[in-house]
Amino acid sequence: MYRRELLGPGSVDKVSYMSSIVDDAEIFRYVIIALIAHVNELERGGIISGDVAGRIRDALRDVWRGGYDPGKLVGYEDVHEYIEAELIRRLGSIGGWIGIGRSRNDHVATAIRLRLRRALLDLMLITLRLREVALNKAVEVYDKVIIGSTHRQPAQVTTLGHYMLYLDDLSRDFLSELMHVYGLVNKSPLGSGPLAGTMVGIDRFREAVELGFDGVVDNTIYATGSRYFVISAASAIVNYLVEVGRFINNLEMWLMPQLNYVSADPSHLATSSIMPHKRNPATLEVFRARIGEAVGHLVAMYSILRPVESGYQLDLQELTRHMWSIVKIALEGLLIFMDFINGIKVNEDGVKESLGKYVVTAAEYAEAVAMRERRPFRDVYNEVARELRSGVKVGLDVNESLMKPVHGSSNPRQVIDDARARLNEVSELMTKVNLMVSKLDEVENKLLTT
Repeated sequence: MYRRELLGPGSVDKVSYMSSIVDDAEIFRYVIIALIAHVNELERGGIISGDVAGRIRDALRDVWRGGYDPGKLVGYEDVHEYIEAELIRRLGSIGGWIGIGRSRNDHVATAIRLRLRRALLDLMLITLRLREVALNKAVEVYDKVIIGSTHRQPAQVTTLGHYMLYLDDLSRDFLSELMHVYGLVNKSPLGSGPLAGTMVGIDRFREAVELGFDGVVDNTIYATGSRYFVISAASAIVNYLVEVGRFINNLEMWLMPQLNYVSADPSHLATSSIMPHKRNPATLEVFRARIGEAVGHLVAMYSILRPVESGYQLDLQELTRHMWSIVKIALEGLLIFMDFINGIKVNEDGVKESLGKYVVTAAEYAEAVAMRERRPFRDVYNEVARELRSGVKVGLDVNESLMKPVHGSSNPRQVIDDARARLNEVSELMTKVNLMVSKLDEVENKLLTT
C-alpha cells in the first residue's frame, strides 16, 4: 500500500523477504492500542471529527477481535500496513486519516515498549515466585549440610539453605535491574513521527498518560531510532540467566551418584534408551542449553545494532524477534527451574559419606586454633597443611564449623532468620507488582473496549 505510488507494486517475494508480518504477531495487540490512543488524540486536537474518530476506533476494535493470522497476510510489509489497509477496506477513504500525525517509526517503538513492559512485569512475577520457593526451601533445609566447592574441589561445609539464599540474592538483584529497566521502557515515543516530529499538534504527554506510561522520551530522534531500552532489557535478562545456569551446574554436580548430595523430583529426570540405570537431569540440561541460545540472541542483537545510524532502519525490525525469544526462554525456563528447586531434598547419607572422605573443615580448625592459642594464623595454617600431607585428618566439628558469626555466612540460625525476613519482603513486592499489572490491565482494556 505504501510503496505503490512511488515505486510500483513490487514483487511478493521481495516484500515477503523484507516483511516483519510474522514477528509482528507479538505486538499486534499493542499496535491496535497505540492506534486507538492516536485516534483519540487526533479527535481531541480537532484534526478529525468525533464521528470519524468513532468509526475508526470501532473498526480498529473489530480488527483486534478478528485476531491476527500472519499466514493469511502475504504481501504486507508489516502489521502497520495491514491494519491501515484493513481500515481503508472497511471504511473507505476515511480510514486513511489514521496515517496523519504518525509514522510507523514512532508507533512500532510504542508497541514494542507496551509489549516489553508487560514482559518485564511477567518476569518480575515469576522471579518473585522463584524467590518465594527458594526462601521456603531455605527455611526447610536451613541446617541440612552440603559440601560447598571452589575450583570443583571440596571446599567448606555449608547448608542447602545457605545456597538457597545465594539464589535469592541473585534473584533479588535481578528484580532491582528489572525495576530499573522497566523505568527505561515505560516512556512514550508516540507522536515523535518518523524522526523530527510531525506538523500535527500532538500532545505527547496526554498520549503518554492515556497509555499508562510514566512520561515521554523527550528527543524525537532518540524516541524513534534508539533501541537502548530493548538492549538494556535483553542484557539484564541474559545476565541473570547466565548466573542461573551456573547454579544449575551445582545442582547437576550434587545429583551425580558419586556425590549424591541431593535428590530431585523424578518428573525432571530422563533415562537412557540402552542404560536402564541412568537418571539424567533432563530439564536442567535443556534449560541450560536454552540459556546458551539466549546468549546467542543477545550477541545477535549487539551485532544488528552496532552498524546502524541513530535513526530508524529496517535492521531494527530484525532486532525485536531476538528480544521475544529471550523473554520466552526466560519465562519457560524459570518456571521449570522453580519447580525443580521446590522438589529437591538433601541426601544426608551421601553428604556424610563425603565428609568421611574429604577434610573440609581444616580452614575453620586453623582459625579456631590461631584465635584460641593467639598464634599467627599462617603458622597454624602451615602446621595443619603438614599434618594433612602426612595423612592426618585435621578439622573442626562440622556443626561447630557452620556456626560462623559473620553476617551472611552458613550459620543456620542466620539462614532461617534471613529467609523468613525476606519472605515478608517478597510478599510486599508481589503486591506492588500485581498492582502495576492491574493498572496496565485497566489502561489497555479501556482503550480496547470503550
